[in-house]
Amino acid sequence: MDNIIYMLFISVFIPIMLMALLVDKKSRLPIIFMLVGIFVSVFASELNTFLALNLNKDMYGMTTIVTPITEEILKMLPILYYALVISDKKETLFTASMATGIGFAILENAYFLINSPNFSMLTAVTRAFGAGLIHGMCTLLVGVGISFVKKKSKLFVVGTFGLLSTAIVYHGIYNILIQSEYEIVGALLPIATYIPFVIWRIKYRKIHSMEGKK
Repeated sequence: MDNIIYMLFISVFIPIMLMALLVDKKSRLPIIFMLVGIFVSVFASELNTFLALNLNKDMYGMTTIVTPITEEILKMLPILYYALVISDKKETLFTASMATGIGFAILENAYFLINSPNFSMLTAVTRAFGAGLIHGMCTLLVGVGISFVKKKSKLFVVGTFGLLSTAIVYHGIYNILIQSEYEIVGALLPIATYIPFVIWRIKYRKIHSMEGKK
């Protein structure tokens, strides 16, 4: 892999890291996990490149079979560690997992657009709503799910595996659609998942706000 990925990493990672040192503790959590996501994105790029060379897969085979597995596992690991060692609160894992996925997508999108031969505003918008959200939503699915299965020891291992498998399959379906004649369906798929989460969050906040006033 050429050095452009590391140039992008430095130019994005360092300013966000410097900001994280100045903000208050409550605001620092999503920023830190965005940085984690950015770092994981670099690691995933190297790993995927290595696997592509050794598995003799073409680009389509890599993006539909290999990268959904490697990327979802790598994104899950920091969330799983945080849940096991630091906190398994649903609210915290919601923020951490979404921030990790979005951080991952920021660097991936920047690298993709720079290397895209058909760079255009439409490409940027499609990547923003498509790949940008798919990484966030897949990691969010795992993070929120872990907050539930973590409290049930007998279901934790199989539950976590099920959550990861769901994220991998969903990611794979997106990659297949976005490279097919149904590209528009693929681009809209993450948005269709995002909207129910937004509605759930609004209702969740209203319920907790009413409980706090009692």
